[in-house]
Formats: sequence, C-alpha cells, structure tokens
Amino acid sequence: MQEISTLLSNFLTITSSTKEVNLFLSKIKQKNDDTKTKLGDIYHYYVVLAYCLELEENETILVEKYGDISIVSTEDSKNIEVKRHQDEHSLSDRHLDFWKTIRNWVSYYQNMRDFKKLILYTTSTFGEKSRLKSWHTCNAYERLKIMIEIGQEVKKSEEGFRPIYDAIFKQDVENILSILEKVELHTNQTDIVDIEKQIMKNSFFKNVKKIDRKPFINSLMGHILTLPVDKPHKWEISCEDFESLACEVRNRFTNTSGGLRLPPNTPDCPQDEESYKDKKFVREIKEIRYDSKVPSAISNYWRAQQAIYYSSIDNPTFNMDLGEFQRDIKDSLVEFKTSLQDECDDTDPKDIIHRSKRLYDKAMEMPANDFYSVKPNRPFFQRGIIHKVVQERGFSWNVMKQ
Repeated sequence: MQEISTLLSNFLTITSSTKEVNLFLSKIKQKNDDTKTKLGDIYHYYVVLAYCLELEENETILVEKYGDISIVSTEDSKNIEVKRHQDEHSLSDRHLDFWKTIRNWVSYYQNMRDFKKLILYTTSTFGEKSRLKSWHTCNAYERLKIMIEIGQEVKKSEEGFRPIYDAIFKQDVENILSILEKVELHTNQTDIVDIEKQIMKNSFFKNVKKIDRKPFINSLMGHILTLPVDKPHKWEISCEDFESLACEVRNRFTNTSGGLRLPPNTPDCPQDEESYKDKKFVREIKEIRYDSKVPSAISNYWRAQQAIYYSSIDNPTFNMDLGEFQRDIKDSLVEFKTSLQDECDDTDPKDIIHRSKRLYDKAMEMPANDFYSVKPNRPFFQRGIIHKVVQERGFSWNVMKQ
C-alpha cells in the first residue's frame, strides 16, 4: 500500500487531467478482486443451461468430468470447452485457448475417443490473418499441417506456446489426427448478457410471462449449481431429470400450478395432541402467558406439516420454495419484533408480556400471500409455518429476547 500511495502522490503532482487520473486508478486493482473469473464461471453455467434446454431423450450432460461440459448420447455425443473474454477478442494462430484445448483433448485421448464432436465454444472471433479461419473447410491432415506450420515459426517470446505445442506432438500422430477430425471451433458466441436473452427466447419459456423468465432461469441455475452437493456428488443432468425439474419450476410461474395440497380427510388436530405440548413453539406461547392460543397453534402446526409432506411428494421445487418462504417469514417476524422492542419498557414485566402478545397477534394476522409453489397459500398453512420458524429457526415471541 505504501508503494501505491507514493506512486499515486507522484502521479498527481505531474498531471491535472481527470481522464488520466481515472485511467491510472483503473490500473490499480485489489489483488483479491476475482470478479472476472467469477463471471467466467457464471457464463460457463449459462452455457450448461443452454445445452440442457437442447437435450434429447436419453442424453445426459456431465459437468467438469471430462472437461467443461460433456454430452453423453448415442447419436450426438460432444465434449465442449468454454472460453469467455470480457471484451472483443481475437483467436489468433497462437492463442492459448486453442492450443491448451487441443493439448488436453490429445493428452486424454482415451477419454475423448468416443465423443463424436469436440467443440471449442468461445466468445473470440478469428483474427483477420489467422490461419485457423479455414479450419472448417479442412480435413484432419490439412488441420495438422496448419498447426505444424504455425509451430515451425520460432519467435523470440513463446514461453507459453512452445511447451504446449511440444506436448501435443509428443503424442501418437494417429491419435492427434483422430482428435483433429472431430474438432469444431464455435467462435463469436454471445457473451454473458446476451446468452441470458438468448436462453429466454427458447420455446420452453413461451408460456411464462416475460417478467418471470429471469427468476425462472435463476431457479434452474440454482438447481444445476447445487446438484453435486448431495451424494454421490455427481454433476450429471439427464434429459428426463431436467425436463421434470424444469416443468416443476415452470409451474411456479404459470397458472397451472397446484403446489399446496392437503391429504383428503385430514383432521384438524393430531391424535397425540399431548405430545406437542412440550415442543418449543408451544413453550414459547406459554412463556408469554398466551395459553389460550396453544390449541389453535398445535392445530395449524399439525395441518401445515401434513400439507408439507403431501405437497412435496415428487415435487422438488416445493421444498426449495418452502425454505425461502420460511426465511422470508422469519425476516418479517424480526421486523415486527424490532419495532415493538423500541416501544417496550424493558424494566416492566407486564409491558414485556403485553407487547409480546401484540407481536404474536400481529404475526397471526399476516396475509397469506402465495409464494411460488406454496400456492394457493392458506391462513392455516402460513400460521403453521410461523410456528415452524419458532420451532426450528430460533425465533422467540418474547420481545426482549434476541
């Protein structure tokens, strides 16, 4: 920091140009600022989603197993490497995006040989003088010749290029030719903003309002990103699984959703009501001396639990939405509590009880608004969820407790 401060001080003494100062400052970047790398990762996941939307029956996408993206298919198997650049960028003869990708495919020939296509998917365009421009009009031998010609030119600075070039040509020439025959260079691909717009135009979204398409995509992306979390920790998406998930998510944004359901003939209270009286949500009500509310609280909690079980069967999005719904409910309860804490005399036990009861009543009066697949939301369900928040998420009705 001392070096940067001194450098900046010296610079400001010799220029008064705001434009020059801004240019200088733009070059001083925090070392741990990894925004561009993260944007590259996000772009990669958008490309995964784009390919998911094009999956055919019995096809499966593998992420980060044999490279960035692999599509396992009897008809059209592909391995795809994704390269994104922030600004306009040229794929020159010696650009490492191309050479590293070829090296990886050749080096891992045993993993690549069964793919029918090997795709370099990049936002770069061909440079005007690039010999790679003729790639798609050439056969494998001609492609090999282009690469050899590029490598035969020895330049002063080629520390990055030369080891990669040598690593490629250490491999068996028949394997190299087999790889080159399959390589496709998909240049000039849309960048991160445009790829989202492109995805939104997919026919799958035509029944979803335009205003809801971005949240829809975010939900799909969230599912894709969390797939490896659960055992067996595989990042795989089959056509059938994706269609099932996408249809469930889409139902949240269309009028066809039937998310919240109760089993038929559900009683208002559990048969073993006594066993509920030692639960935390019941103890919290008793602590603020509101015993008259306990029977309705147990009933709402019980009925909500039944609805959750019945609604979540074969509906993965319901459980995802329910977690978000409970977080939103808790946020609202905390806001109510904070306003009552400000009004409360914390030295007066009666005032604490009075305001705690007001907090409880205010929570029970919250309107039961629909929340994605928690739909149609109903008063008993929302009140039951409030009691679940008390039971499971550490909320207390006592206004003086955090």
